[in-house]
Amino acid sequence: MSDTALTGAVPERLKKRRISLLIVAHVANDSYFGFLPPLLPLIVERLDLPLSLAGLLATTLSVTGAVGQPLFGYFADRIRKGWLLALGPLGGALLAFMLYMPNFWLLMLLMLIAGSGSACFHPVASVIAGQSAGARKGFGMSLYVAGGRLGVGIGSGMATFIVIRWGIDAIPYASLFGIIIGVPLLFFSPPIREVGSGASQSFTQTMRMLRLVFRPLFLLWVVNLCRTTVTMTVQVFLPIYIIAKGGSLAAGGTAITLFLVAAAVGGIYGGHLSDIFGRRIVTIMAICVGTPALGMAFLFDEPLRTVFVILSGAAFYAQMGVSVTYAQEIAPEHAALVSSFMLGVVWFVASIGMIAVGGLADYIGVETALPLVCMAFGVVGSFLSLGLPKDTA
Repeated sequence: MSDTALTGAVPERLKKRRISLLIVAHVANDSYFGFLPPLLPLIVERLDLPLSLAGLLATTLSVTGAVGQPLFGYFADRIRKGWLLALGPLGGALLAFMLYMPNFWLLMLLMLIAGSGSACFHPVASVIAGQSAGARKGFGMSLYVAGGRLGVGIGSGMATFIVIRWGIDAIPYASLFGIIIGVPLLFFSPPIREVGSGASQSFTQTMRMLRLVFRPLFLLWVVNLCRTTVTMTVQVFLPIYIIAKGGSLAAGGTAITLFLVAAAVGGIYGGHLSDIFGRRIVTIMAICVGTPALGMAFLFDEPLRTVFVILSGAAFYAQMGVSVTYAQEIAPEHAALVSSFMLGVVWFVASIGMIAVGGLADYIGVETALPLVCMAFGVVGSFLSLGLPKDTA
């Protein structure tokens, strides 16, 4: 029986306006990360950059935004100021001026500032999302996470549309989105509720407390890494795989688009199911259902291949937001810090792994490498998920 039932207390309700605000802020923050890829060819031409330095720009933005999250998460657990949310959209808005940087080093500085703003935004927003969701933490967190995925797609499309419709001189106007969202957050951001003594702990005390829950947190992190490696491998290499198997470019593009659409729906519904059946059950079912579904996709041609790709996308992403809520419930006093590891650090490590996957595909062929990598990480993640602890909240 739940604590609520024992005490007769009324469950805290989901704060719809606050969650909606976080979704919009997440869309604004992540949309600017979608700006760089379509504008990179223009930057290369304007500054006469070699492709190696162009790649370094993208890497700097991604790495700063991901690896910086634990640092900002640690300080966010201590400072607990909601206005830190504003640094994400405001920092991202600066990317609208990337075409006006006169040299490579100022452009690098711009990437560092924007990446740092995003690194600050994500752990703070994750904590507020969890605290604003009431008794529906899984659902609220999944809605917030879905906002980020939507934002990247919107940003890429927005940058392309502005250049085609009005020309490159109109790109700076795109900064208005981040400014309109970010400035009010400086003054009217949602509060962060203090849980336990996390805010008053020293770094040594924080590490000592996290050591007590290291095993379940690390196990959850590895399971999440296995899932993310599979989904990222699919996103990067599935179109190439389909073409190598005799399919068309259109078939590859359609399959990956439907995979991502199913992922968005599965992510939201997974959060809802975790509020009913628990974080552990949904985490286990997500990877244990997604792995064989994806395996079936590798055994069939169209249209069954796309059907199983859709099923696997919905299943794998059902766990994405749930993993953040799960981690926050294991270590509530350090919610921002553990959230950063479940999102930013996992994403960074999986991204680095794509280099190895690409090398393997060059060596044995993508037709063999893609199923091998996806099934290996999926099976390992499935077995490890069985050792996850029971829900603590």
